Amino acid sequence: MAITLQEIFAGYFDSFAARFRVSRDMLHAAWCIQHCRTRTLGGHVNSCPDGHYHSIAYNSCRHRCCPQCAWVPREQWLARSKQRLLPCPHHHVVFTLPSELNPIWRFNKAAYANTLFAAATETLCQLLDDPKYLGAKPGILAALHTWNQTLMPHVHLHCIVTAGGLSDDGTWLRPQKNCLLPRKVLMIKFRGKFKAMLQQKVRSGEIKLPDSISPNDFKRTLAKLSGKPWNVKSFDAYRDGSGVATYLARYIKGGPIGNSRLLGIRDDKVVFRYRIGTQDGGDGKRQGVAEVPIDQFLGRWLLHVPPRRFQTVRGYGLYSGNQHSRIDEARCALGVAPPESEEPLSWQEWCESAGMLDACTCPVCGKRLVSHHEFAAGRGPPSEAFGWREKRGQAA
Repeated sequence: MAITLQEIFAGYFDSFAARFRVSRDMLHAAWCIQHCRTRTLGGHVNSCPDGHYHSIAYNSCRHRCCPQCAWVPREQWLARSKQRLLPCPHHHVVFTLPSELNPIWRFNKAAYANTLFAAATETLCQLLDDPKYLGAKPGILAALHTWNQTLMPHVHLHCIVTAGGLSDDGTWLRPQKNCLLPRKVLMIKFRGKFKAMLQQKVRSGEIKLPDSISPNDFKRTLAKLSGKPWNVKSFDAYRDGSGVATYLARYIKGGPIGNSRLLGIRDDKVVFRYRIGTQDGGDGKRQGVAEVPIDQFLGRWLLHVPPRRFQTVRGYGLYSGNQHSRIDEARCALGVAPPESEEPLSWQEWCESAGMLDACTCPVCGKRLVSHHEFAAGRGPPSEAFGWREKRGQAA
């Protein structure tokens, strides 16, 4: 029987937290998952304007790792991103860090991820600034992911990169080759940058080594990794960036696993679907079924909760979002006008745009539901909420 992440946390997290060390960020995420769209968070009433239908809608937790309430925030992020992207081809570049460094990431999540962002984007910007490859300023949108399909640590950065850039004199330049940058050059420069930045942060104390890794062990690990190729992928250009942005949106909100992949609990194990990647002999399309003990499943999921207020999606170059980005100049060079600001859509409009009419319209007359009578956390809706139409009619 299928199960939801909320049901798993409601049934097993308290026991897990009593036996294992859990950070404040993890506790907060678990609390949000357990109480999303429940009486604990309060809510409001949705009603047909003609009084045919009433329903109680409890508030969402809005935690970025919650799969239950991620759909609207994900669509909002995607809409903003598509509006921001320039009308030109884009490349998808992925920087993956060696698994040998995962213990350092676990104890220094924010500083380690900041190092990855800096090393990857500096590599791209510096190489693309070279006239041999482009000689211009690109637009880069980078998104951090820390998991694979079985929720094991897999720290990597997805980058959407414009296939071209803005020169100093304001003209739009296209790359010299279809591949944007030679993969080996990209890998070697990124590997050198990340290693140098990581060593500097360890020396300064910004990144601390876990007890299981001595300074000498750290040096030996880096030396060993220097002779190995790192996993850096650069894909052929997409016609525009919206396709890659749509792919990324699935991971920006909703956490490491969605409810649709959860199959149930059997013999004290969580059963879920996963895609079999190339590293496991698959093609990334064929699916397998994993059975993971409940404690391990919770531990894996909690491992990927980002620090609160940590920015997992960032813009650089033309997409940096500051007054120095020159994105309006880039639009002018490409012959397009800046996008007009649009009024944010209501939840009813989002549902209608996705064809989810059952969620936002009256099942009797088909009119759009109206939200009213908000009620506080831990409370239920007031009784007068269900006579709302009559009072509304009298007031009119």
